[in-house]
Amino acid sequence: MAAPATETALPAATEAALNARLDAMMEVYSPVGYSVAILRGDQLVFERHDGLERIGRPDMPDEHTLYAVFSMSKLLFLVAVLQSVERGELDLDAPIGRYVADIPETWQALPVRQLLEHASGLPEYYSHPDVPPTFDDAMERVRDAAFLNPPGTLSRYNQTNFLLVKLALEAVSGRGYDDLVGTDQIVRLGLEDSVYGGLTLADQDAVILYRGLDETGALLTSEFPDYPAYVHSSVGLNTSLADLESWTRALVRGELVARQTLLDNWLPMTLNNGRPGAYATGWEYTQQGAFTTVGHGGGGRVNLMHSFRTETPDEHVTVIYLDNGGPREMSHRRLAAALANEIMPGIASPLQILFEDLTAIYHAKGWSAALAGLDRYAGEQALDAAGAEALFNSFGYNLFGIFGPDAAQHVFRTNVERHPGSANVHDSLAEALRASGDATGALEHYRHAQTIDPENARVAAIIAGLEVEIAAGLSQE
Repeated sequence: MAAPATETALPAATEAALNARLDAMMEVYSPVGYSVAILRGDQLVFERHDGLERIGRPDMPDEHTLYAVFSMSKLLFLVAVLQSVERGELDLDAPIGRYVADIPETWQALPVRQLLEHASGLPEYYSHPDVPPTFDDAMERVRDAAFLNPPGTLSRYNQTNFLLVKLALEAVSGRGYDDLVGTDQIVRLGLEDSVYGGLTLADQDAVILYRGLDETGALLTSEFPDYPAYVHSSVGLNTSLADLESWTRALVRGELVARQTLLDNWLPMTLNNGRPGAYATGWEYTQQGAFTTVGHGGGGRVNLMHSFRTETPDEHVTVIYLDNGGPREMSHRRLAAALANEIMPGIASPLQILFEDLTAIYHAKGWSAALAGLDRYAGEQALDAAGAEALFNSFGYNLFGIFGPDAAQHVFRTNVERHPGSANVHDSLAEALRASGDATGALEHYRHAQTIDPENARVAAIIAGLEVEIAAGLSQE
């Protein structure tokens, strides 16, 4: 483990808490290697690298190690969009048809901002790893497809949105996207490690990507994906912690876009139902107590999260987390929130902190220790039966995603014991049993759920399928 590098010293207790969280993260999720930086204002207050760039080689990641950042690439695109707005070129409230002509008539009236906020309902061209090789292929896939939902009704992450706004950006600027970002951000800031395009296992300064386990239990490896240039507004950037630190400094100092322009656009649009959307002009957006958080993640592995006091936005902290993958999926947004919370308490919700802590406790000490923590939290929050049931159900699915269905069964069985009259708890346990290969046990609990909620068509369809599956298995014995 590299010693933390700081420009502004943190209290020893805060630094110890950050290191403890990262130690626990490494124990639970076992990324092969990672890099993390935390900036308070424009000052680096914490940096750490741990693990390996590649299994079989002794090199630990450092500040210049290249990581694939996947959809975190969108951050540079979103800055380019706001730079265009400041130049008076792009009007985010104008219809996309003002800037992009060769699109279906039903798309033309969609506001640019609605596209950026993933509220357009447009069909999706991108289905990883099936990325159309050319722009024409991408448009062929969606041009005549139906809307996924009426525009403005919900936030639904969609790469077609960013593709169209990229076309608008290129049209108003008269420049290609890679030139816009390459000149106005990468070259301007001297980001020497940042490059679009594929990297191979021969690139010595790059990590290898690790994605889960094969049937023998060995880590699966892959080279960096090489995305076609037309999708670079969404994915394709490879960069380093050092470059992301420099980019963040420039962002928060107002050197890329005026700080007020950012604040004006770090607000979500209002959906048709009167509720705020999940994005703020394309930035992932959450509000927790006195804090607003914006940023973007990518690939289920990396994240840049910028949090500020909503009423006094000059008080802010940014967490940059990068890793090269490992055997388990992780909640990198929750980790980033927990780390930021050590610097400025209140950024993370109590539930985020609880789940981050109890996941590590479950991994180290088992279900009984985690159960005690859940019960303690439920008592402190004075949760009623419905609230406690929902808490346990959420934690069960948290374990499901990290450790698999066998781990989730501990939680779901406890929920069934405590709330036997709930259709949902039987449904959740049945799902975990089915995923574990216990079709008979799953059928039993799906039938319990159906008895409690006989109008649930989804459960009825699952039961019918399981009955056929079990009968077919018996006939083959």
